[in-house]
Amino acid sequence: MAFKIGNIQVFPHNYFFDFMKWRKVTVGISIVLVAVSLLIIGIKGLNYSIDFLGGAEIQVNVLNKSITREQLHEAVGKAGINHAEITTYGSLAARKDNSESYIVRMQREKGQDESATTNRADKLVSSLKAEFGAEKIQIASITNISGKVGKEDEYKGYMALLLSCIGILIYIAFRFDSRFAPGAVLCLVHNVVIALGVMTLFGRPFTTVSIAAFLTIVGYSINDTVIVYDRIRETRSLQPKMSMIDVVNRSISQTMNRTILTSTTGILALLVLSILGGGSIEDFAITMLVGIVVGTYSSIYVAAPLTLMMDGYLNKLGWKKKDAKELAKEVRPKDYAPPINVRKKVPQDKK
Repeated sequence: MAFKIGNIQVFPHNYFFDFMKWRKVTVGISIVLVAVSLLIIGIKGLNYSIDFLGGAEIQVNVLNKSITREQLHEAVGKAGINHAEITTYGSLAARKDNSESYIVRMQREKGQDESATTNRADKLVSSLKAEFGAEKIQIASITNISGKVGKEDEYKGYMALLLSCIGILIYIAFRFDSRFAPGAVLCLVHNVVIALGVMTLFGRPFTTVSIAAFLTIVGYSINDTVIVYDRIRETRSLQPKMSMIDVVNRSISQTMNRTILTSTTGILALLVLSILGGGSIEDFAITMLVGIVVGTYSSIYVAAPLTLMMDGYLNKLGWKKKDAKELAKEVRPKDYAPPINVRKKVPQDKK
């Protein structure tokens, strides 16, 4: 196995590995992971944030920066507020009195109404004043947040995921073959469910940013899958007598460099955001990090095996697949040049 730092070559030019040898095992592992993820989501439930449940937002002005964000967070915890977000508010450069402002977002507890949330906010304000003193902090505003807008965003997010999967199913069926479409869509469902299960397991908040992250995972995953599918179609046109399982193995092997390097680049960037991002950026980065890892795995060990299964099933039903000549017309442009390893050498006397 080759590895170079210059030009960043990871696998040799003629790299080949029998990926489909383990397809039954990998598909079984994926089924187990999806089932476990659904079980975790069903038992623990999604950790909805204030975006969906509603709550209260309190602007706290700290005079002379005598109180840090960590101290404020500890004081909120002592007051019995478990689900609270504390973020810096406003521009530091615009303040001439050397003060600091924070927004404390207090999530509404399940089963409580708006009046109960208001009472909890008032108790939190009294507790903060007693902890730090009224001369060191000022409460600029207390605002109630409704969860109705969040519910609408949640519905729209789910509809966006559903419509995107339907659109991808139709596109793959027309662009490639009906054998490819189910594997691509099930691969997307597999990635989103596992990512959602991991986030639920670790208690990460489910926000409107999380919906954006899942939609990004869908786009990233289908891009990786389409690269593999396109190489499968191209290999079939170049090697029409090769068995489908060999075509899939060879195509995945040829795209491994691209898959590993692209995924590694994304993972490194998301690791930095996960550690240093904070707030909603951290939630987005962690969700995407899980999605990229699972998506890279599924494009090889979920989408491709499902395509083989569909190919065998449709062949039994007598569903005629596209002829190699038809594929060649679709794949090869007029100025198409085959890969170097399949080109015929021209004798010197005929040049």
